[in-house]
Amino acid sequence: MDHEFLELISSLVCLIEEGLITFINKSGQQMFELESREDVIGIPFETFVVEDYRFLTEGGWELLAAEEFLPLKMKRADASVFDAELRVRALNRDRGGFMIEVRDISKFVKSAEALREREERLHGILRSVAEGIIALSEHGGVESANPAAERMFGFGPGEMIGVPCDSLFGGGDGESGDDPLSSCLAGQGGGSLARPVERLGRRRDGGVFPMEIAVSELRQGRQRLFTAVLRDISERKENEERIRRLAHHDHLTGLPNRNLLNDRMNHALARARRHGGRMAVLYVDLDHFKPINDTLGHMAGDMVLKEVAARLTDCVRSSDTVARVGGDEFVLVIEEIARPGEAARVARKIVDVLTAPIAVGKTECTISASIGVAVFPDDGLTIDEVSKAADAAMYRIKHSSRNGYRFFTGDDDALLE
Repeated sequence: MDHEFLELISSLVCLIEEGLITFINKSGQQMFELESREDVIGIPFETFVVEDYRFLTEGGWELLAAEEFLPLKMKRADASVFDAELRVRALNRDRGGFMIEVRDISKFVKSAEALREREERLHGILRSVAEGIIALSEHGGVESANPAAERMFGFGPGEMIGVPCDSLFGGGDGESGDDPLSSCLAGQGGGSLARPVERLGRRRDGGVFPMEIAVSELRQGRQRLFTAVLRDISERKENEERIRRLAHHDHLTGLPNRNLLNDRMNHALARARRHGGRMAVLYVDLDHFKPINDTLGHMAGDMVLKEVAARLTDCVRSSDTVARVGGDEFVLVIEEIARPGEAARVARKIVDVLTAPIAVGKTECTISASIGVAVFPDDGLTIDEVSKAADAAMYRIKHSSRNGYRFFTGDDDALLE
């Protein structure tokens, strides 16, 4: 074989006889970070294969010669590990001669491994990884699938063959413009994805799940093939949603916290201004709650707060907002009211429902509520002004009669200074 031609190939090319290296090109020297190519002449090629993957060659190189590029992990001269694809071609079977081509795919694999929670050791060529791996024809049909992919989509062994990828991959992640996955499979942009893309996977039974896909193109002569690495990211999405919820909701009651309340109030104010209507803000402070914590403990107090949250939610419409902003403090935003009397009805209802005893184990706890009410635009033209007015009204009733509600009046102005 013309070694000068092999020197022109950008990937590693190695010639072996009887399993021993007889030639390696300059690209291979660079990939393995060898000081000299002569250092590897006469040693087994398996020296550069990570031990867990050496079983691939145990059946003989001739078995691998029938396969296309196979994924595996290799190591350099300094023992550092990298991800690679390996292809074997027979040259002289009588002398055990083969040509091995290796591609370094570390950059491609890193993007998929960023979401990988664990790796499963390679037990077979198609049972090698926890991620789903499928081979696609240039027309988008599945030509092969590993067991992980079959399990992911709910198919039995071999049942995915011929299934069009359009029936497996749903809509994308909401990005505008051309779909990068479709463009990739159409041969645009070099036939590979610059980064993984998110899709909804469709299982055989019709169920959907979030997944991430990384695609690379392979060529067999003039034929274009694609290898897709698939990752079920349901757990990651659930974690992201949990984190997002923790940032905007009270962990005990599940109600919006102050962050989400401010956002809801700003939107409600914008709608009221746009339509020329009113909105009300109710500050609710529980009466006689501290003795429950002091005598029955914080677990009992938590049970009471959860029940209060449920009762408050039942007092308003789904379009309104109930938020917990402190230990025993709640804020309600009542949208689109025609007159202050509508807010008064909600306040009376809250007073009534919170007066009913709350069972904590065998003990019945009794609380009440002091409620301050302010209305936009009557009591303020900004969220800050309306909120301070409601807080001032609540302070007045909290330190007078308790167990009732009070609208903000001019007499409360001194509390805002």
